[in-house]
Amino acid sequence: MSKAKLLLGVVGLAAVVLWMRSSGGEAPLRDGLSLTYEWGGTLTRVRFTEVEGDLFRVEVEFANPDGPIWSGANAAGNGVMVTSRLRTTGGGVFELASLGPLWIPPGQVKEGGRAHGTRVAEVRSWRGWDVGVVRASVGMGAALRGEWYYEKTTGLLVGGTKSTAITGPGEGQTFALIESNLEGLGPH
Repeated sequence: MSKAKLLLGVVGLAAVVLWMRSSGGEAPLRDGLSLTYEWGGTLTRVRFTEVEGDLFRVEVEFANPDGPIWSGANAAGNGVMVTSRLRTTGGGVFELASLGPLWIPPGQVKEGGRAHGTRVAEVRSWRGWDVGVVRASVGMGAALRGEWYYEKTTGLLVGGTKSTAITGPGEGQTFALIESNLEGLGPH
């Protein structure tokens, strides 16, 4: 192998390592990690079970104030296998039911950072967390819009808002992380 090819290979490897560090690396997944969100009187719990090495099985459960948490076999995300970067084994971004993407790399939780094709609009305090705010709207005339709040240290989704053209910005529903067994990410 020529010195030029060897040097090019070393430079390429260094670039990949630097990119992974700057993008925040892996999500803080571990066996038994559980996150519970409240949205409009409904609870959504996601739990991760380590299968092997870099793979985790996702379990999604729902509850309402009148009943126990139940697991829907057809619930969005239930039984999906994800990597430690919260990508499905098919390569797609894991989204937690209708709440959206669950994680962005912490290195991107900064003003102008990238979040699944959208940019982080600002970093601010929300309910005691320092969060990167991602704003998005879809549909004709921004019929559906929202904000998603990603905690700065872990990159995990801790809350957000969703509204429609009828309800107007800030008048829709708020969802929030209300329980977590990840140290330092408890509800605020």
